Amino acid sequence: MDVLYYIGRGSHHQNRELRYSLRALEKHCKDVDNVWVVGNKPPFLADNVKYLWVEDSGAWWQNAYRKTMAAIEAGISADFLLMNDDFYMLKDFTAARYPHYHKGDIGDAAKNKYQEVIINTRRILEKLGKPFKHYGVHCPMRVNAAKYKELARFYQDENQPVSARCLYGNLFCKGKQVKDNKGAALKDSATGCYSSQDWAGDALKQLQELYPTPSKWEKDDA
Repeated sequence: MDVLYYIGRGSHHQNRELRYSLRALEKHCKDVDNVWVVGNKPPFLADNVKYLWVEDSGAWWQNAYRKTMAAIEAGISADFLLMNDDFYMLKDFTAARYPHYHKGDIGDAAKNKYQEVIINTRRILEKLGKPFKHYGVHCPMRVNAAKYKELARFYQDENQPVSARCLYGNLFCKGKQVKDNKGAALKDSATGCYSSQDWAGDALKQLQELYPTPSKWEKDDA
């Protein structure tokens, strides 16, 4: 199974987030066929990474969808694992059987722009008579390319913000509810994945200790 990372214009930490995510992936997942990176290209990526340049040209929710679709159109595996560069796997797992996770129902009150997108997605799902679970958990998401293509109809209106993860999860998955694992210090969780709120602090030191060896997706001299 292939693994897809879509990343933005750059990182304040020299893309070390992606470095350690790749190292954790290699250590804990043994059924990765190819790693795809779509978006900005960190200079340390090895030639065995399948890279696509897709410029950020809209809101985050539009860019996430466009970059995922670019990989699908370029021939990523029929089923693939969708990753973020700040996801760090802590346990051995099989990508092809990685569960789907949500963190309960989407709320109805927005405190920021991100939550406005999620709540608008809830409204769409309610109109369709679908569940409205929040699949924005900080962990990988197993995706079927053909099913993901069906989300295109929700992206025809550029003024209608939607979350692809929440749409996909509620339309096509039966996820398990978990507590999201994002914090200042590295800790285990039911998802087997961790995401940091304080990259330059304790989390970096812990990740350096856990994953000191470059992955096969990094250049030897970078």
